[in-house]
This record gives sequence, C-alpha cells and structure tokens, in this order.
Amino acid sequence: MKMRAVLIPVCMLGCIGYAAGADFHFEGFADLRLIVPSTQGSYYYGDLGKTRYGYDDGKVAAELSDIVGEESVQIRPALTAVATGRVSTHYGPAVDLIEAYARYQPSSTTAWLWSVKAGAFFPPISLENDQIGWTSAWTITPSAINSWVGYELRTIGAEGTLEWRHAGGVLTMNGAVFGWNDPAGVLMADRGWSFDDRVSGLLEHERIPDAMAASLRRTPPIQTRLFSEIDNSPGWYAKLSWMQAGLGHVEVMHYDNNADPSAKTDGQFAWHTRFWDIGYRKQIGNLALLAQAMTGSTEIRPAPLRRNTTNFAAAYILAGLDIDPWRLAARFDAFRTHTLAATPSLQNEDGTAGTVSATWFATTWLQLTGEILVVDSMRPQRTLAGDPARATETQSQLLARVYF
Repeated sequence: MKMRAVLIPVCMLGCIGYAAGADFHFEGFADLRLIVPSTQGSYYYGDLGKTRYGYDDGKVAAELSDIVGEESVQIRPALTAVATGRVSTHYGPAVDLIEAYARYQPSSTTAWLWSVKAGAFFPPISLENDQIGWTSAWTITPSAINSWVGYELRTIGAEGTLEWRHAGGVLTMNGAVFGWNDPAGVLMADRGWSFDDRVSGLLEHERIPDAMAASLRRTPPIQTRLFSEIDNSPGWYAKLSWMQAGLGHVEVMHYDNNADPSAKTDGQFAWHTRFWDIGYRKQIGNLALLAQAMTGSTEIRPAPLRRNTTNFAAAYILAGLDIDPWRLAARFDAFRTHTLAATPSLQNEDGTAGTVSATWFATTWLQLTGEILVVDSMRPQRTLAGDPARATETQSQLLARVYF
C-alpha cells in the first residue's frame, strides 16, 4: 500500500475540522549551525563515520540545517490531527513528512483514561526526545538508542493507551499494531549505531555504506526504503510504565516488527527486528537523571540454508541541570553489535561516546546551544575502505534555534 494511504485519514480529518471551524495551531523552528566536524566521512555520503557531520578535510562549516513545522488541528474536544514536516537543505528530499496521525482521547472523571492514535508516528521509546520533530530538550544529538529509533523506526498503524491514575502514581499501558517498516534493522546491521539528530522522513531513502555495496558486488550508491511493506504481516509492541513521586518513572517495552526474514521484494529484504527496552527517569530538584538500555536482534534469511543475524545492545545515562535560563547536560553511551553469519563478519562493533551540552534560552523565540560529542568505536568494516578499524571522532556544534 502506498504511503499516501496512511496519510489520507489525517488529511480528511483536517478537512472536516476546517469545515466545522476547528482550532488550528502551528509551531516550529529553524536551525542555524556552526560545525567543527569529525574527520571521518559521514554515513550520509556512504562512509562509516558515527556522527551526522563528518568530512575528510575536517573544515569548519556553517549551514541552515533543518526547518521543522508542526500543525495540529483540534477537530473536536476529544479528537486531534497532527502533521509534522521538515524542509531540509542538507540531505534527502527538500520537503518531507516526519509524522502524520490522528488521536482520540475522551475526557475522564474516573481513575482510568484511554486514548487511541492512528497514522504514522514515533513509537513511545524515548525519555530524552520529547520535543517537536523528535528533538531532545537536553542535547543537540540524541543517544545512540534514540538516534537509531529516529532514523530507522516509525509506527505506521494504530496504538492504544490506557492509564490508571492513583494517589500513589500513574500506571500506563501502550500497545500497537503496525506495518510498513519491514526493512527496519538493515542500517543497524550494515552500518551499526550512530549519533544523529536528523530523523528519517517518511518519503526518503537511506544510503547503505559503500563498503557494504562493495561486499555485495554492487555499484554505490545503493539505498533502502525503510518505510515499506514486504511480507504483509503486521508487527506489534507493548509497553508498561509506572510513575510515582519519590521513585521516579520506570518503563519496559518489547518491540517486534514480525517481519518474515526470507521475504523479499524489489531487491529489498524484510528484516525481522525485535528488542527489549527499559528506561528510568528521576527528578531531584533541578537535576534530572535519565537512563535507558536496549538489547535485541535483526535477521534476514537470503537463502534456505543461509541466515544473517545481528545482535545489538546499547545503553546511556544522562544528567541534566535546569537553572533558568540555562540547561546543562552530560551523557555517556556504550554500544555494540555482533553479527552471526556463515563467515566471520567485519560488521561487529564496540564503542563508547561522551556528550556535554550547554543551552541558553535567550528569549522565548531563540535558543543557543553548544555541544561536544566524542565517539570512540571499533568496526573492522572500515578496513574495506582503507581506514583503520578503530576511530575516535569529535564533533562540535554551536546551534541557534529560532522558534516560530
């Protein structure tokens, strides 16, 4: 089914809401950046660097990176339609859609509150990326976990949420059924973890590393369409979270795209991707502590007796201090992948990363953020491009975010 079939219901709701005199709200931002990039080439150009910005010459660059806008329409008191789009000057389509969904949430006078959501949206995984356009309130660049979620996962289907509100806290249960994300996992297997605040648009194609193209005896660049349906089998996820004063917020989630790893269409395989995710957040005065860990696997079976499985795991801990008008943060990440195949794999990796960030909210419409990200990783696949297997990458950014 074409992607537009997912968006038609949201567009229809918007039209109905407009005709009925609904409440419209628009907000967004534009990012201006000064970048001191890594000297490892970025994966956007088919290289195996771990950061968004990486150039062989390492020259300082300035650019207008992204313009993100979100339109929400309250059609009825309980019914809202939301669409988030992006204008990009750096990579992919100039104009793309990030999310488009409708949510129904009736009011409740009891301890129970429920809602349903349908369309294309991010799964409820992140504790740090809770701002418009899958951005973080603490750093420019998300953790390895939430970078991966942003560029490779999207729920295109329906999700239900049930909350039980008690004097001692709130218990929340989420469950979803979705499709159109069968290739999810291919980037984890072929290029591993990375650190990037640019999420994939619903209409764009992602580039596979040129080193992988050489292994497949194909001429680069080669690309994959992440948001497509291959095996006509729906995936699912379920999540349970508990929030209580004094304890904090704890959540656990299981995700399974339920793809048939032997299914293939137009030269593209379905990757069976599944994982467990656990998160914790606690507020101590002005100090916020966040921690998250993920472990899972992704698999294809290109032939009856041939199986390729990549096990992956990552974790981070973040400490953030909010002292108006400043917000300071430090984060440590650890990540790894291990590929099981018929022959020894060059795609295994181990790495760590450290991030420090300082944000000044100059006015209600201007935010200035400075960030330094250092990633140290070992990935033998780099030797196929004539580079050392181990790389230490440093990316520094000064961002001016203008809200509108």
